[in-house]
Amino acid sequence: MIIYVPVDPNKKKMILENGMNIEKDYNKKIGLWGVYVKCISGFLTTENIDSDWIAVNVDIQKTYIANHDLWLAYKLSKNEVFNKMYIASIVNIKKYRFGDYRIPEVLIVSSIKKEDIVDAKEITSLCDRMLYQNDQIYIDCLVEKISQNINVAKHLIVDYFTKLSFQNNDITTQVLEKEDSKLYVFINRKDEYVWTVEI
Repeated sequence: MIIYVPVDPNKKKMILENGMNIEKDYNKKIGLWGVYVKCISGFLTTENIDSDWIAVNVDIQKTYIANHDLWLAYKLSKNEVFNKMYIASIVNIKKYRFGDYRIPEVLIVSSIKKEDIVDAKEITSLCDRMLYQNDQIYIDCLVEKISQNINVAKHLIVDYFTKLSFQNNDITTQVLEKEDSKLYVFINRKDEYVWTVEI
């Protein structure tokens, strides 16, 4: 499987000639399995990489996928809860279902031989271009998950319309839950008209 790894442009030639050693070329260290593990962090596409990059062929037995959004949230907030959620999101690449994470981050926990590394500019395939559609696939998967769990859908919709009414004084919302467990949200704009959402 081809993974894209951001690299320092000054080290790119050396990496292409010698490969990547997990001990000295790792770019992330995370708490995993009760110890700190050195990883080479990459992505499924070059879409999320803003520096020079290489394409590597990885051993899927020693490769994992994590939710990169949670890592970014942890780095920005320093909230340990996000770090724990990030660690919990890590799965072996064989178990990952494409579209589960908005930005899937690949964690490689082994060295990479030079034979398995090329300049990513040399990689152009239909499969790689299709991976750029991950955002839409992620949204489709999210909608599917929400629709399968009515309680989650209820909370999301109530929260959304509550925030909407706080942000816009012209809009008021009222939420009713009936005995049949159906949720009804009434959205009123300046007493002109009302929308009803039934879940």
